[in-house]
Amino acid sequence: MGDKSAAPGKVRWPLGPRAPEPVARVAWMVALVPVVAAVGVALEPWAVSLRAGVALGLVGLAAVLHRVLSGKMREPRGWLVADERGLRRVEAGRESRLVEWRESFGATVLARADRSLFVVALTSARSTRFVPVRIADPGDIEQAPTLVDRATTAAESDLRADDARALSAADAERLLRTLAARAPGALERMFLSDADGEPVVLDRAELRVGSRRIDLSAPLEWRALVFQELGSQAASLCQATWVRQGDGEVFLVSPMPADTAWLQSAPDVKLMQAHRGDPPPRELRRAIDHLFMLPLRRALDRAPRISRVPSSPSLARPEGRA
Repeated sequence: MGDKSAAPGKVRWPLGPRAPEPVARVAWMVALVPVVAAVGVALEPWAVSLRAGVALGLVGLAAVLHRVLSGKMREPRGWLVADERGLRRVEAGRESRLVEWRESFGATVLARADRSLFVVALTSARSTRFVPVRIADPGDIEQAPTLVDRATTAAESDLRADDARALSAADAERLLRTLAARAPGALERMFLSDADGEPVVLDRAELRVGSRRIDLSAPLEWRALVFQELGSQAASLCQATWVRQGDGEVFLVSPMPADTAWLQSAPDVKLMQAHRGDPPPRELRRAIDHLFMLPLRRALDRAPRISRVPSSPSLARPEGRA
């Protein structure tokens, strides 16, 4: 749960589960002492009103002691802190700045197909940082509707996280709300770059690929495909997202993940359905991190579509489904 006790204007969330302090395990024993004393007072030959008053006071003290002591938790491994400047991670006395409110950045939610692990990817022109989210119990999902709604699937091998450095689902939900309030538009934004360092930026209603600008509020064509790339020693399986609007077209390409068993069970399996095709023309390719292929397709899928059959040579003759 978010902790606002650090300082005014600051909120922080613990990284990793918080274990109870040793005293919390014996809170009932400590609270038992005033209860026993209350019984003793009740047996004293005092005035009824005095005995009742003292006994009730001792029982109340027992309740307070139990509540305070049982709630004592050990300090977590670290904290994720949102302050007036931005978001930072604090661990073992060291801190790393993840994003600053004054800079433009994006927050993309990735998840395993079974939604047993989530990761919030914070992307900016200077870096990409990841904040893992642990799901300790299936009921945790109910506490994080925004997290679940915004998640796109990634291969299990790509989303490995240390639970000792992860947010709870409820705190991840609070984090997303904080990002949306402090940096409007961040949840619809993504900063990537291709293999040549050219920017690939999703900014709400616009996708920029190098010098090309694709208006996501205007009709466009897009399609997913897979192809084999022949190397000197072996062939590798790659994926691509073809986009065309007006006279401009581009292929966003990346290697297929090594493990593909998750493809059929993912909630967003529609985005993964692809035609087999020929390798795209190299001059139209833009290689990106495969982690972000599906989030980009999700943005394209929400754009209006041109209702005609694509005529791109690489897409006109699909050989079957991937």
